Amino acid sequence: MHETYTDLDVHLFALGLGARTLPRSPRAGAKAMLLPVEYIRCAEFRYVLAHLQAERGMTVLDLGSPKMLSMFMATRMETRVVATDLIDYFFDEYETYARVALRDRDRYKMETQDGRALTYPDASIDRIFSVSVIEHIPGDGDRTAMHEMARVLKPGGRACITVPYDEKGYQEIYGREYWTDSDEAFNYRVYDRPTIRERLMDAPLELVNLSFCGERSTPVEDRIIHPRLPKLVKWSMFPFHLPLSRIFVTDLKEDEPSHKKVACLTLQKPMTPAAPPASPSRGR
Repeated sequence: MHETYTDLDVHLFALGLGARTLPRSPRAGAKAMLLPVEYIRCAEFRYVLAHLQAERGMTVLDLGSPKMLSMFMATRMETRVVATDLIDYFFDEYETYARVALRDRDRYKMETQDGRALTYPDASIDRIFSVSVIEHIPGDGDRTAMHEMARVLKPGGRACITVPYDEKGYQEIYGREYWTDSDEAFNYRVYDRPTIRERLMDAPLELVNLSFCGERSTPVEDRIIHPRLPKLVKWSMFPFHLPLSRIFVTDLKEDEPSHKKVACLTLQKPMTPAAPPASPSRGR
């Protein structure tokens, strides 16, 4: 039987971790306490925790996700986590957290990996999760990454993926996104059902669950982390991200109009590979 965890557990874990980290690294400690889990990620983390079915001792690959969930899994769930991203921006901070939180330091490894060309052997990973990452990989990188996940998953292994969704149709968005303070281009896809099927279900993985969540009407995310907000106002809202998410981010139907919607997929690798199609017999 799988122990049930939610985004609230991750939130409380991060608060405690931040308090314990403060004497060693005030900046890292304060960061974990100020914004334990960001607004929309609360719902995505909740989905992953409910559907991934990660168990103690399993090897779990975090492919580019916000890292507090991977630290929670290594610490509270006692999985062996490999936390990855394309660049090593999180290494120093999470090395500090790991030294504070983990007695068995080997349970949390950090690596730079390209999701399109993972360096792990075939069938070597029990579970994979990727929260709001796949949509950013350029070109056909999302499809390639899904095939790489299928390759490294063990038979029976699961992957949980979350991506932006719009029932009105697929979009490719280029330019500066509203929630980042950087002037850097931030490009991503917003999927619909046909492109989920074509781009995310092209790999040899079976769909276990497809769910949708988001803001039904009130654009709360726009208002609480918009870069035009004064920084002090934005920072003052950080402790309220989880309760606001619990109030305004809800389960949605696929075709239900919404302000913001996320598609959450759980996929599983078959225990045995699919048999190739039989060659047509030829009459003599």
